[in-house]
Amino acid sequence: MRHRKKEKHLGRTSSHRKALRLNLTINLLTYGRIVTTMEKAKYVRPFVEKIITLAKKGIAKKEVDKPVYVHYYRQVLSKLNNKEIVRKLFGEGKWRESGCIAERYADRNGGYTRILRLSGSRMGVLSGSSVGDIPELEYKMEGFERKLRLIGNRLGDNASRVIFELVEEVEEEKEVRPKVSATEGKK
Repeated sequence: MRHRKKEKHLGRTSSHRKALRLNLTINLLTYGRIVTTMEKAKYVRPFVEKIITLAKKGIAKKEVDKPVYVHYYRQVLSKLNNKEIVRKLFGEGKWRESGCIAERYADRNGGYTRILRLSGSRMGVLSGSSVGDIPELEYKMEGFERKLRLIGNRLGDNASRVIFELVEEVEEEKEVRPKVSATEGKK
């Protein structure tokens, strides 16, 4: 029985799932945006959020308490096993001047990633377009204009594709309306 076992199996062995999670995380942190399936994105999302949170905690202690900073750095390094990505997270090496991923989310309490749905099983057809058109998604990442052609196996691909990306812009604060109490509303 699988009582209290939340983790999805994804049709893989545990070592294969671990490798999948690690590879998707490294690709997401490298490129900032990947195209994958909804199930894989939902599986990887908590892991990525925890990694970024550890990096944020480490960055906060960088100037104040160096041994704690090194502790967080080593924790992330042990989970990712990729020195370049950890340097990018913490702003070490060639990312010292350009900033790091953890500093980008210093004022944000979670929600570092976003999942954007493309289409269902027919990737070549976005909602509202015809079957013959091959849609392109244009976006800007790391200062370059990029295009993504949304072509997929229309009949054999049953997994829904999504864009799994790191949130880049800080959302503007929403306007807070004053609450009207029950007695004021009846006047």
